[in-house]
Amino acid sequence: MSTSKRQEMGKWLDKGLCGLVPVYGEDGANCTGLLFREHPPAMTKIKVHTFITRLAAFFQKDIRLVREQAREITGQRSMNPLPINAHIILVPFKMRKPIGKDDGAVGYFFSDMIHDVTEDGDKVKVALKGGQKFQIIDTYHTAKRHISSAHQICFKLRPYDMGSPEYSSVCREYTGSYGLPATKGDILNLSRNIGVLVHKLDKLKI
Repeated sequence: MSTSKRQEMGKWLDKGLCGLVPVYGEDGANCTGLLFREHPPAMTKIKVHTFITRLAAFFQKDIRLVREQAREITGQRSMNPLPINAHIILVPFKMRKPIGKDDGAVGYFFSDMIHDVTEDGDKVKVALKGGQKFQIIDTYHTAKRHISSAHQICFKLRPYDMGSPEYSSVCREYTGSYGLPATKGDILNLSRNIGVLVHKLDKLKI
């Protein structure tokens, strides 16, 4: 990653980057809309995919390995949240219906900035902390599942002290998705835990 690109990415992060959405530029080119915590949005003339590749590289990560790590945790093949690092987890949502074949439809919000997902008739919106709202074309339950997967990854990368207020706060957010079907990753983790328990009980001859 060149020095100029690294400096530019550092500038966006220092400004409070919290989301990326695919947008069309004035000439119809694929661009990325950049969302910030306390500043107006900006636009960069590269695709979302290119932007997240550079974001991963900024933290010395290969985006392909990031995707593999997410698949291993959730058990899902696609549309996984992307753990750029333990504190930047990008949650994917379908934002638009692309005009061209390679235009891209998926945008990402930082998991710790998502406040809620709301449903009003046939419209589903992601609400960010601070009041920004964005309409998505995922169903309500699909959007909730993406957030649930982000929590699953978060728990894996950032284990909490079970007695801490932070743990309780995250649990309150997470319980909203308990009614959703278990993912392959959930089932795989459960099987592993049962296997470990059986092994321990066998050693104790219980």
